Amino acid sequence: MSVHAHDARGRRVLLAAATLATLAAAAAGCTSSGTPTSTSAAGAPTTTAPAASPSSVEVTTQAPATSAAPAGTAVPACSAAQLTIQTGVNQAASGHSYLTLIFTDSGTSACSLQGYPGAELTLPGGGKLDAERVGGGSASPVTIEPGKSASTFLAWEHFPQNGSADVSAADCAGYGATTLLVTAPNQTTSTHLAPPDSGSPVCWGFEVNPVVAGTSGR
Repeated sequence: MSVHAHDARGRRVLLAAATLATLAAAAAGCTSSGTPTSTSAAGAPTTTAPAASPSSVEVTTQAPATSAAPAGTAVPACSAAQLTIQTGVNQAASGHSYLTLIFTDSGTSACSLQGYPGAELTLPGGGKLDAERVGGGSASPVTIEPGKSASTFLAWEHFPQNGSADVSAADCAGYGATTLLVTAPNQTTSTHLAPPDSGSPVCWGFEVNPVVAGTSGR
């Protein structure tokens, strides 16, 4: 064999060996890396939902209750302009006489009377005879609704006090009275009324009682 043929074959062997070495290295590289491990992709950032805002709470504010009128609230006193004053029937029995005084609420609202009215006889010559308050104790207030009445009564003796037959009516304290002046309790304005009739002259014991409900005077 010639030297040239020997060298050519040697080069082919070397080339084949180099090719095999290259292929082996490539195969080793693939084997060492293996199947690439997929790296987890960075997840999208988790957005934390904001906590729900507290539900709006409806607060009911209760308005203060309207205060009711306290029990036992006093009814206003009757004014003189609110009252109509008149007399009832003059009654007489066994030397005693009684005359009812009636106070009617002629206004549009209730009012009250308490205590004694004033009662005064105007005598000839300008003299006066005042009724004495009797009945004792503390008089209770009387409420009068519009159109309703309260009353009291006057009482007196229509014979002379000593009962003597020779004492005339002219000797009576209230003899010849021309006017009966009546003033409602706690007022100052008087109403002029006719005096007791001449058949029942006011001789003595002229008295007035506290007002009561109704028209009887008692």
